[in-house]
Amino acid sequence: MGYAFSKASGVADQVREIAAEQIDKALDLARAADDFDETVHSLRKHCKKLRALLKLVRPAFDTYGDENAAIRSIAEQFSVARDAAVMVETITGLLGPETNTAEQHVRTRLEERAGHLRSQVGEAALLENTIKQFDALRERVNDWKFSASGEDIVLPGLKVSYSRFRKDYDLARHDPAGEVMHEWRKAAKAHWYHMRLFEKAAPGVLAAPIKELDRLGENLGDHHNLTVLADWIGAGASAGDEGLDTLRKTIARRQGKLADESFAMARQFIVEKPSALIDRFRGYWKLLE
Repeated sequence: MGYAFSKASGVADQVREIAAEQIDKALDLARAADDFDETVHSLRKHCKKLRALLKLVRPAFDTYGDENAAIRSIAEQFSVARDAAVMVETITGLLGPETNTAEQHVRTRLEERAGHLRSQVGEAALLENTIKQFDALRERVNDWKFSASGEDIVLPGLKVSYSRFRKDYDLARHDPAGEVMHEWRKAAKAHWYHMRLFEKAAPGVLAAPIKELDRLGENLGDHHNLTVLADWIGAGASAGDEGLDTLRKTIARRQGKLADESFAMARQFIVEKPSALIDRFRGYWKLLE
């Protein structure tokens, strides 16, 4: 059925069907065991979709905590090796063709670190364990129960998610520090996924903002990756290293640009009060056949 609600009735069944579809796709990927890096990237995406779906139904889902923890546990198995690879990608995209010795050394160290962590993963065993975890989750999905019915399964969670997105925007706007921006990034991603789940209700209205929210999430993701890179450099840097000082300044400039672009993009999404947004989406929901 795809990652979206398709009709106004049978909401609980649709939540279970969407979850089951994501799990089945993840299982197919893990069992195929093709390119490991691509498999990990895709598996983490399916985990993010599942967790966003759970956040949407959280107010009506008593076992949210257990299921969210289970999915997070699956994703975290791959996080160390994947994050190391992302750091290599980040510094490669940041550095131009002319780099100083210190910058080259940082990139070499990151490449060596990513290679070492990749060799320690134990790919076959990790994928086998992942399959077992997804299989267990798949068996539980059919028993998921909700304390509400109809659109009231999903609209309260949408209000909570959107409210957090607006609040975290305000916090980041006044203090664009790494952790604050990271929290806003997570809220923006959740809101993007939730818009996708509602897209079929009003595709002519929602398609464009969904595309812009995707771009916002990518910007904030790049900002976060640069924060992680800067922290890693800082932890192993020598005082007064001019080459690394140049790299830090490059990171800061890039982060500043990303932050400015992100705040400008987000303004259009936070003007509506949460209660007004829910009234609007309750109307969209009625358009589903």
